[in-house]
Amino acid sequence: MRGAIIKRLALVIMILASLDLVYRFTLYEDDLARQSPEILQIRKSQPSADIFYFGESSNVTYAPYDTVRRSISDLIAGSFPGLSIITINKYATHAGIYREWLEQVDLPADKPRAVIVTMNLRSFDAAWIHSKLETALRQSLVLAKPYPPLLNRFLLSLGAFDDKTEAEREHDMRKIWRSEKLQFPFDFPYASVAEWDRAMANGGYLKPDGSWDIKKIELACHYIKAYAFNINGDNPRLKDFDAIARWSADNGIPVYFNLLSENVSFADSLVGRELVFLMRQNRDFLVRRYNKGNCVVVDNLERVDKSSFIDKDWTTEHYDYPGRLAIARHVSDSISRQFSNKINNTN
Repeated sequence: MRGAIIKRLALVIMILASLDLVYRFTLYEDDLARQSPEILQIRKSQPSADIFYFGESSNVTYAPYDTVRRSISDLIAGSFPGLSIITINKYATHAGIYREWLEQVDLPADKPRAVIVTMNLRSFDAAWIHSKLETALRQSLVLAKPYPPLLNRFLLSLGAFDDKTEAEREHDMRKIWRSEKLQFPFDFPYASVAEWDRAMANGGYLKPDGSWDIKKIELACHYIKAYAFNINGDNPRLKDFDAIARWSADNGIPVYFNLLSENVSFADSLVGRELVFLMRQNRDFLVRRYNKGNCVVVDNLERVDKSSFIDKDWTTEHYDYPGRLAIARHVSDSISRQFSNKINNTN
């Protein structure tokens, strides 16, 4: 009886292995192209990549009046014509996805010489961490897990990933706004984002006739919820960047964190110095934590002029051409020390 069971198990394993092999060489790549074209691009372009640039919408958003519609990564590549800079871009992406992308880099074969990773200050806030877009982002990673492709396809069909409902994500987001205490080295009347947001929402701005300036109040509340936080060890985004830094150290590959510009000037005039304090404090924390070893933080937090921000009624990192160029030049300057023999000084 025992021998018969072992034979049946062996037969099942052989059948599954055969099916996995068939799937791997027939439908797997098509499925991967649909679910995660970025991962497929990493795998196919690695042999020719000197540098990978990992980005999100900030990289490829253009102003309607732009006469030059080139991305930040394209502008960086223009300074290094002797290097192949491969852009891997996906809207709303963050470090939690970038760390998974790095795991797709086949090492030590065809080792890239550097990686540029977008570091978005807003990605540390509760709204982004618990965004409704997170389900789709996590779903895109399933087929590339380190398991047999057929098993990954089965897990995908089962929804074996972080697929919380939008209501669950909003509950988690609002819980953080209520529970996490804001830390200042000076007296501040509001203990949490929820308190600060509530105070601003209740007539924070008035029109000359005494009525509430709803548009200005709504925008000020957006800024509070986007930037009013203290980065600490419990922030999941911090753990993601820690993993990227370890990947850099373990593999000896320099990683340049492109810390994007925020409209600090607008935050100051709209909300006040306390919000700017938090933005700068969080920037300083990230620079201290990651500007070491093989990692470099390219601090662009206040590099882009307020006039270059495309969106005036929301918190985004979308810039016109002068803004993108300012960031690209600073990143290029930072990596030029590593690639000094490849730089195009006339660009």
